[in-house]
This record gives sequence, C-alpha cells and structure tokens, in this order.
Amino acid sequence: MKPLGFISNQITGALIDSSSIVWFPLPKFDSKSIFTKLLDNDGGEFAILPETQQVTNVHQEYEHPLVLKTTLSTVEGKISITDLIPLGETVIIRNVDAEIPFKVIFKPMFNYGLYKPIVDGNRFINPKGRDCIGFLYEYDGDVKRVDDYVWIFSSGRGYLIANYASDTKHGVFSERGSKLAVNYERAFKNTIDYWKSIDIEDVKSFNKLYKTSLYTLLGSIYAPSGGIVAAPTTSLPEVEGGMRNWDYRFAWVRDSSIIAEALLEVGYIVEARRIINFLLSLINFSSKPFYYPLYTIEGTIPPPERELRWLSGYKGSKPVRVGNAASTQIQLDVEGFFISALYKYIEKTNDFVFLRDIFNKIKYIADWISQNWKIKDSGIWEDRGEPRHYTHSKIMMWIALDKIGKLAKMLKYEDFWEKEREKIRTWIYTNCVFDSYLVRYCGETKDVDASLLSAPLYGFIDVNDKIFLNTLDKIEEDLLIDVFVKRYKADFMGEAKHPFLLTSVWLARIYIMLGEIEKARKILEKIDKISGSLHLVGEHVDVGKEEFTGNFPQNFVHAQLIIAIKELEQNSARLSKT
Repeated sequence: MKPLGFISNQITGALIDSSSIVWFPLPKFDSKSIFTKLLDNDGGEFAILPETQQVTNVHQEYEHPLVLKTTLSTVEGKISITDLIPLGETVIIRNVDAEIPFKVIFKPMFNYGLYKPIVDGNRFINPKGRDCIGFLYEYDGDVKRVDDYVWIFSSGRGYLIANYASDTKHGVFSERGSKLAVNYERAFKNTIDYWKSIDIEDVKSFNKLYKTSLYTLLGSIYAPSGGIVAAPTTSLPEVEGGMRNWDYRFAWVRDSSIIAEALLEVGYIVEARRIINFLLSLINFSSKPFYYPLYTIEGTIPPPERELRWLSGYKGSKPVRVGNAASTQIQLDVEGFFISALYKYIEKTNDFVFLRDIFNKIKYIADWISQNWKIKDSGIWEDRGEPRHYTHSKIMMWIALDKIGKLAKMLKYEDFWEKEREKIRTWIYTNCVFDSYLVRYCGETKDVDASLLSAPLYGFIDVNDKIFLNTLDKIEEDLLIDVFVKRYKADFMGEAKHPFLLTSVWLARIYIMLGEIEKARKILEKIDKISGSLHLVGEHVDVGKEEFTGNFPQNFVHAQLIIAIKELEQNSARLSKT
C-alpha cells in the first residue's frame, strides 16, 4: 500500500492519497463514506491537481499533529495544501497556496459510492436521503467552474471547504445557515492551536514514530463517547487481490484496552480513563461480561457484516465489507486485556475510590471466568473456523483472575479466585505444552502462535522460563520473516502470507526484556523506515515490497510501538549504567 495521510477531529477522519481525499465517512468514523476512491476509482474524491503541469514530486509531512501538509512540485511551480478537520464540525478545510493554476475535482458519492448526488449549485444532495455536502471556497484568485464536479483555480491563496450537513435544512446553504456568520480561517487556526497544545516529550530514538503514534491514537478517539476505533478504514486487504478484507471501524474491547495501556504508560491518564470508562459502561451481568468482542464507537450493539458488491475494492480486492462478523463470536481473552488496562490505571493513580465504585463489575468478571473458562472460543485472531481451546485465551483469563485478585487485596477484600486461577494454570501446562513449548491450542497440533509472545508481557510466565524460551525459539523458527513474525502458519482461509505488526512489536518487547537490545532495535528501525515521512503504520507488512497492508493506520500497533520505544529507551539507559 502506498503511503496515505490521516487527519481527524475525534469525530470522523479522512485518508489522503497524495493530494486527493479518498476516504471520508460522515458524520462519524463508522458512517457511510462520501469520498470512497480508496475502495473504487469511481467512488468519489476531493482532489487538487495542477491544471496542465505534470507533478514531478510529492512531499508530505505533519506540519502539526493531525494537520497534513502536501506539496506538489512541477517544473513551473508548487502547490502547497494543508488539510485538517476542524474541531466539532463535519467539515474538511484545505488551505491552498498555489504558484500555478490548479484543478479541483469535487465529486461526492453517497452510500459508499453507490449514489450520484443531485447537483444544486455548489451543494450535492443525497438522492436517497436528506443529507448533503457543499463545496465552498474563500480564495484570492480567479475561479471558473468547468462542469458539475470540476473547477479551475488560478494561482493564489485561500481555503477550500467540504461542508457536510445531515439534512438539507441544516448547514451553510440552509436558511438557518445563511443567518449565521462562518469564519473558516478562525476554525482552521484554532484547530491547529488545539493540536499544538498537546505537548509530548521527546524520546531519544524513533522520536517522530513515537509522537505520530501517540497523536494517531488521540485522533482515533471518538470524543462524544470515549470509544476508540481499531482503525479508521474498512476492507484494506492483507493481500492485494485477496479476500481478507475486514471493517475495523469499531471499538474492540481488546484493541481499546491495549491502547489505554499505552496512553497510561506515557502519562495520558485522562484519555486512558475515558476509554476505560467507555468499556466499563458495556459490562453486563446477565451473561459474558463483554457480551460482544466489539461495539460501535457509541457503545451500541455492532451491526451485522455485509458486502458492498458495487465496489471493486482496493486494487481489486473483493469483497468490500462493512460491519464485522467477529461480533457473533465468543472471544475469551478480551476480559483479560481489559483488566490489565484497569490494573495499570490503578497502579498509576492509586484511585481506590474509583476502584471501589466499580468493583462489583470487576468481581462479576472474575466470577464469570471462574465458571466458564473451560469453554471454547474463536481466539484473539477471530478465526471463523471451528472454536477451540486457544492457549492465549486461557492465559488471558488467568491474567484477569490474577490481577482481579491483586485489585481485591488493594481494597483489603478477599481474593476468592486463587484456586480457580491455579486450575487454569495447571490446565494450560497439562494440555497446551508439546515438547516443552506452548502450542497454539489444546488438541492435535504442534504449531505455535505469535500471540504467545504476550505471555511474559502480561505476567503469566517469566521471560527466562525454559518453556517460554523454547516457545520463542519455535516462533522464530516457524513464523519469522526477515525481522517480523506472522501470527500463525495458516487459518480457516489458508496460509497467512504476511507478518503481523502487533506480534512483531511484541517480539521487539520480548527482546528488550531479554536484554537483546539490537534485535529489538532492528525491528523498530524496519518499521520506522517503511512508515516513511508520515510515520503511520499498518496492520501487516509485505516484506518484499516493504509496504504495509491491511487496515490503516492500525491503532494497536501504534500503541505497542509507544510502549516498545519507551522500554527501549529505559533499558538502553539501564544497560549503559551497568
């Protein structure tokens, strides 16, 4: 996948390919997109291009956090474009400084590119709904409209705006909107000031990757609820032309917890607690505590998965899916990830008033796991084949009981779950070890799974334990490609072709724990190199092409990068003293 830029205002986000906005769901992250060229050439876009000149170079950088600057160079001059989504609005503002004439293609398409708009002047109306999007500009040069979707601008400066309204009676073109003054320059500058005010300390190694990772996480939080999307995209394929294409625009319990831990690690306590509170609001008492492994970013029941057959997919990768069928699965590891995040929050804050207030929910998680840990599940990788006794899931249930026991003791409550968690530990070592290493699941398998790298990171086993070291050796032998690791050899869809970046960063963290700093550094260096000038990271990596694949940017990878970079710095400093 070629580099893409990501901008956000914590309500929705957009992806930018060179100077074209190719993905823009409205009014929020998980809505239907208005510009969908990312998934189909006819899906609609908002592009700025030289009128006649060939582009000789494209340079992109984050001028400020989540404020993307793109410079198009030609023989006769440059066009500079600064893109952002202003706070509190379903609007994109593009600040243009052009030395040469340029063309604007403003072609919104409703319902993921299915419906052409009704064109009413500079307003484009959904023919099957009441929403609309307007094209506005405040520009000091000449402007000429060529057809319904194309304008020619002379050299000059100014703002180009895509302004969305949920109803034709709303927005700047409505009767109400005409009575209210609008100042896009003020919104533009105040949004920049907001992102600049979030001051992040520098780190010695991988500083831009570290900072971009943190800003990407902050930009992916849905501000009204505190939920966070796993990624702002859908159906970007693991393998071009393949069928591993999934919608990640949901709040996964697992991903959200991993992200909350990363934010806690670097001192973003308020933001982490918002995510934790969002997750706490989803716990129910009638069944499995997190009944679904994922929720909408508003905290509601996730929609069913369906295919958008009219879209050709990213570089022909079909099907394009919205919704995610993982919502129908049982995933037993998610409570462990959540409790781990909550435990870190209490460690960082000593907020025992909060812990006491929510302990009935925590106790219920422990009670439910104690009664149900023997059932099968679909595992961390959401395998759509037969449920199994996945080793990683059992480990994370042990983690949940272990940390809930410690939380209980902090409040001077009794740890009721000690016997049950020892049963889980004994079961794991009895049923999930082959030839002195941990296997992927209990049963007829000798395969390992890279999720087992998390076992020392979350405290189930010592990193120097012989069984874990044997597991590490087996993972390196079977799953290592270059410096990265695949999740597993194969699943219900066949071979897993590309390495997975979450587990690859877990591997870097394991090397740091073992004192093998240079091995860890090589993994991070390779990710940093592939991430290019924008330092955004995807889900998988095509090692041969040195490109990311899968949904983008992938937030739990950015979260683990933050932790790994901090651990690298801390351990490098410790080793230099010794």
